Amino acid sequence: MPSLKKIFLKLCRGPRQDTPTRPAVSPALPVSSVTAIPEKKPAKTKKKAKTKKMRSNSKVDCNIIEGEGEDSHSRSPSPDPITDSWRMETDITDLDKAEKPPSNIHEQHSVTKLTSKLNGTVMTPKKVLSRESPLNLSESLGNCLRPSLFPRVPPYLKFVPHDETIPLKVPAAIQKHLKWKLTTITPIVVKKTLMNSGFRLVKSECDTAECPQEETVEWVGIWGKHMKSLMFRAIKDGQKMNHFPGTFQIGRKDRLWRNLQKLCNKFGVNEFGIMPKTYVLPHDLKLLKHEWEKYAANNERWIIKPPASARGTGIKVVSRWAQIPKKRPVVVQRYVSKPYLINGSKFDLRLYVLVTSVHPLRIYLYKDGLARFASVKYNSELTSLNDRYMHLTNYSINRLSKNYTPNEDFAACEGHKWTLQTLFQYLKTDKNVDTEALWTSIKDLVIKTIISGEASISSLTKANITSRYNCYELFGIDVLLDEDLKPWLLEVNISPSLHSASPLDIHVKGPLVSTVLNIAQFQVPIKTNIEMLSKDKPHKMVGLPYDSRLYTVYLSKEERDKHIIYTNMEDRDMYLRDILSTLTPDDVRHLIQAEDELTQTGDMERVFPSKDSHKYLGFLAGPRYYNRLFDAWETRYGDKRDPGIELLRNLCDIGYHLEVPPVPLKNDIDAPSPAPSERPSLRSVPSDRGSVAVLPTVSATTVPPVPGAPSTPVSLPPARNSSPVTRPCGDALALRPPPALEPRA
Repeated sequence: MPSLKKIFLKLCRGPRQDTPTRPAVSPALPVSSVTAIPEKKPAKTKKKAKTKKMRSNSKVDCNIIEGEGEDSHSRSPSPDPITDSWRMETDITDLDKAEKPPSNIHEQHSVTKLTSKLNGTVMTPKKVLSRESPLNLSESLGNCLRPSLFPRVPPYLKFVPHDETIPLKVPAAIQKHLKWKLTTITPIVVKKTLMNSGFRLVKSECDTAECPQEETVEWVGIWGKHMKSLMFRAIKDGQKMNHFPGTFQIGRKDRLWRNLQKLCNKFGVNEFGIMPKTYVLPHDLKLLKHEWEKYAANNERWIIKPPASARGTGIKVVSRWAQIPKKRPVVVQRYVSKPYLINGSKFDLRLYVLVTSVHPLRIYLYKDGLARFASVKYNSELTSLNDRYMHLTNYSINRLSKNYTPNEDFAACEGHKWTLQTLFQYLKTDKNVDTEALWTSIKDLVIKTIISGEASISSLTKANITSRYNCYELFGIDVLLDEDLKPWLLEVNISPSLHSASPLDIHVKGPLVSTVLNIAQFQVPIKTNIEMLSKDKPHKMVGLPYDSRLYTVYLSKEERDKHIIYTNMEDRDMYLRDILSTLTPDDVRHLIQAEDELTQTGDMERVFPSKDSHKYLGFLAGPRYYNRLFDAWETRYGDKRDPGIELLRNLCDIGYHLEVPPVPLKNDIDAPSPAPSERPSLRSVPSDRGSVAVLPTVSATTVPPVPGAPSTPVSLPPARNSSPVTRPCGDALALRPPPALEPRA
């Protein structure tokens, strides 16, 4: 008779060995592509083996036997209390290598049922997809489409530069639906890029002059002005716009200052003192008066700007209190009176920043840009304050100066406009400046600028956008260097000018536009007639058009449970350790989108997230699940992406990323809250964020269900070096009874 110890070990390992139909790579607990879970040979009997949740009436927990078992409610790996080191199940061990079956075994046994266990909840997909080869693009399609890194993900449309001599040849079945809606501000360089890439520029549905009043409803993309947040609700599935709702929070100078001031008060001037001291009039008139009198003896200079203007309109430098408007809405900013000068002239930098997602936050910084010089040499005399050509660096102002000299050569250090690359080369070689340190400080300023408006933008995006596919945004951030080469934020433009009046402008902005559109990842319109693309085998084109499932904003119960758990973890080491151990379909969808973006960066640099960007997470309004997911991902795979990409490929190969919850009815989303008498009784405990409602009691490693939450307990990852049997809940979970399904928090 086997020993009691062996019986307990067999029970603990039951779910791992009693599922002969599980694929080599588990979708719920992904492992490295080379770490295969051995499959048990099927028995001769025709009865299907059923995977059941292990239940044991024994009073002894499996985990107490030498720490080898795993909790029956969780797929999160538990640390061994005996060993000092701890590893994720995605790591490779000698035992894993020894148990790896030959690859031909996986090919012989097709996957007929996929059963996974996520946080204690057994989840069986409604439809199981067998392994199949990725979509093979013909030569004609390969010229205009680029494949995803991952199987079962539709390819993306290619965008070629505006000066490409040979336009892309797009099949008629696809080009018929490639309509780009024109606006009054669509730049010429954008139009040329689109036409070279096979798009048609349209103004109305009929695409003729006979019905100019009709609005097109089938457009794929648009490059236009920013809209009010509610108007974003009109964007349909499969359409993209070059703005996010709410970006006026950083685009208006008064809102930008207010947001930065909040962060400055919370985290200090050393972190967020990136913008000169600003006062918003008439609200801050008394504060400005007090500050003015304090520095009146020093003849302090101030610059007046309208809160929502561009191109230097209404800007002037003053030094007398009588020059300050008392009733008109303006911002009054301390003037940086000691700027860094080149050849005696003041200059500023125009940086181009692309944001492809707000939650999670993804920020790209263009490695090139513009250095715009004032056309009159600088001096600090009070008598010169009225000279706009000396104190203002805007191109739209200085081009009117008789002293303005255009620069036709993008590689030359001459004239009143240089490229950013040329400027940095000049600073490094001629001025012996540490340009790497300067670039690092500029990246820091860019990230903090976007973070200042992240909370409002994220909230408005959640309220008005129903697909993660719909939005991206290119910002123009203006920066001034002082005499110590400290970068100062001047303003943020939410519709930066892409006007290309010279070869230098074209050299910078031409590649910028095609790179932005490629990173934005447009896909083949859903209405494309795929039968016309492959009349012989149309079934091979099924995965070609846009798939809305990849961009859904809705979460399943299991995914929402995981969000709640990892959002409320206070310890970074804890979520770094466990958040990747059980990837959900929603996790995979976000990760594959980000990895596909990285293949198109070109001269863009992704500055957030990165392996070193976790220090900025504490500046956000609160912990966000996806930012923590990407923090863990970049920490593990930032230096070596291939294992992570292979892991995602294995999951996509079995269609795991296409498991999405149904879209809830409007009545389900907007259902009224339960009456106070029906709400769960929760006690409040003080925390660093105020009173937080927590469950009155917590069992060993599970959170008991509350009304409206999933009926299955949600397992919490055991703390490092703690007992696997009686681990208290160290993090107070701020839970509210979630509905079965609702848009993500």
